[in-house]
Amino acid sequence: MYIVMQIDVSVAGSVVSSLSIVIGLILAFRTNTAYDRFWEGRKFWTTMNTSIRNMARVIWVGIKEKPDGPAGINDQKILAINMLLAFSVATKHHLRAEYGTSYRDLQGLLPEDFIPCKSATSLRSQYINHRQHLQNDKNDWVIERDNSTASMSLPLEISYQLSLWINYIRDKELIDIPYQSQCSMAMSSMIGCFGNLERILLTPIPVAYNIHLKQILTMYCCILPFSTIRDVGWLTILLCAAVAFTLFGIEAIGNQIEDPFGFDTNDLKLDDYCYDLMLELDYIVQTVPQDQSSIFALGPAAIQPPKHTRTRHTLIQI
Repeated sequence: MYIVMQIDVSVAGSVVSSLSIVIGLILAFRTNTAYDRFWEGRKFWTTMNTSIRNMARVIWVGIKEKPDGPAGINDQKILAINMLLAFSVATKHHLRAEYGTSYRDLQGLLPEDFIPCKSATSLRSQYINHRQHLQNDKNDWVIERDNSTASMSLPLEISYQLSLWINYIRDKELIDIPYQSQCSMAMSSMIGCFGNLERILLTPIPVAYNIHLKQILTMYCCILPFSTIRDVGWLTILLCAAVAFTLFGIEAIGNQIEDPFGFDTNDLKLDDYCYDLMLELDYIVQTVPQDQSSIFALGPAAIQPPKHTRTRHTLIQI
């Protein structure tokens, strides 16, 4: 209309300038918030893996098999280290809403008689005789809780099993107190990281904020041509297209990285992190000595790459 019919539909540049400041602040906040979630997810995952490495080291070199002690401690140590790897893999599946144990990367890591909590007998059925008084309670929350099935996430189940095993080893006096304390601190750190990863996953950006941001961006892109038509003419089409592509692209990036645990290209490479941890723990079990002899005193022949039966592809869901 401005160019063909010579009708003045231009808008003062001060209007667009004011909107530009507001949009810049909102987009910066949106992107920074999303990236903070992405970066926090990476930090907590690294902290969790570091705790797993420390606990695996303590289990492998700090727990000794005694002649008069229980048999099969070495096999139990290998199983415990496998369960540490299972904790990391189970956390990955939990963050992706993949529940249960029917995944290739969990096969061989958990005990053969391991029963997930959702398949086990609920606590309510075990203690029903002790809770008859709740039948007369009119509180909706109490009734709902009484009628619910007890459940627990797989990573927490694994942590409880490992804690019980550490207590058993302590009772048999197969581990020194400092090593036991290190195991307890590592386990607490792992559970803390798991809780923080859940917090990132279950606390999304408010929907109202995302909706309002899209509305502001749309309004800005609709007003922008009327502000630039007088100065650039037909080039307004290209200019507005470039601005819209830039603004909505930044907004889309924020939407993608705010949940960093999925399968998108820009998400955290959780499969690779689990695979790298598997290589490290396999190396410990197959190569690192358990007694007081130093690996350097054994000569170059002692340092051999382990033979892996699992590959990177086993870390991917069927």
